[in-house]
Amino acid sequence: MKHIHRYLSILFLQRLVIAVLAMVALLGVLDALGNADKLPDGAGFAGQMRYMWLRLPILFDRTIVFALLLGVLLTYASLFRRNELVIISAAGVSIFGQIRMLIPAVLLAGIVSAVVIDRASPPASAALQNWLGSEVLQEDSQMPERLWLSDGPRLIELQGLQDDVLSGITIFERDASGTVISITTADSARPVKGGWELSDARQQRFDGEEMQSDNFLPSPQTPGSVRKLLTEPRDMSFADLLAFNEMRGSGSRPSSAYLLWALNRLSLPLTCLGFLILAVPIMQLYGRRDSSDMALATGIAAGFAFMVVDGVLKTLAENGNFSAVAAVLLPTMGLILAGMWLALQKEERK
Repeated sequence: MKHIHRYLSILFLQRLVIAVLAMVALLGVLDALGNADKLPDGAGFAGQMRYMWLRLPILFDRTIVFALLLGVLLTYASLFRRNELVIISAAGVSIFGQIRMLIPAVLLAGIVSAVVIDRASPPASAALQNWLGSEVLQEDSQMPERLWLSDGPRLIELQGLQDDVLSGITIFERDASGTVISITTADSARPVKGGWELSDARQQRFDGEEMQSDNFLPSPQTPGSVRKLLTEPRDMSFADLLAFNEMRGSGSRPSSAYLLWALNRLSLPLTCLGFLILAVPIMQLYGRRDSSDMALATGIAAGFAFMVVDGVLKTLAENGNFSAVAAVLLPTMGLILAGMWLALQKEERK
């Protein structure tokens, strides 16, 4: 049994590495080609390679769960082709036994992936923002997201940040009752001690007071804090996600968005385990060697179904319309329950 356990684990890890490399490489090339217009003029081949390198941790985060599913499916496809699954079953290893044998390798892969994402994705996202601006990480380039900050009596709208320089600044100053008494716009702002120095500031007042020409914006915000507020929660570190979940008053997203992705990072090994429990019985659903391709297609379809449901629930939770805990746990629990049911059905037929 120890030999079977070791053999299955090595077979799975080999196919997982192949699936990850293939998916990240393919998506990296397509992503670089699709976003070539975002690179500065004269970036050339070196710029393309730099962009692809910085995008690798983000693409790894997007693909690791599906790559793990493919790793399990391809493992059993190999066992089918070489008639090894018949030997494993004849040795008395049930479907549940096979799942138990693969649990350590799958959990290890999930934990290592979560740590790699947490350590590599935030600095890569920050480097991309410094180089190409905050818009490079936004999915819809036609509608760039604007950041709102609450800073005492002021509401501040920002378009982006690049090389520690803010762009597209609009400052709404309010009185004690919340009424807007002035609007100040500036093309850019550079960090200085205690705040930001505005460039080409223009003010419009509504309280009858004389317009002010002060180009200094006092603010506790720094380029680092603004950069994090502009970053997608999914690309932040676990520690920052927890800190921003407790933050109130600044940012364009509800605090639940940060809680959602903190829980998602924490539950990654559990999601990987759910895919293992589902994939193993699916690959033995038809029970014949010539049906392995059909089982493989069924497993991939199940993975896509999970991605759709998971994406819908997470979108609702990011907007504050659904529980973050439920959005993370429900799809994973669905995987586990569906896999357990299929495994029981298969064992009963035996």
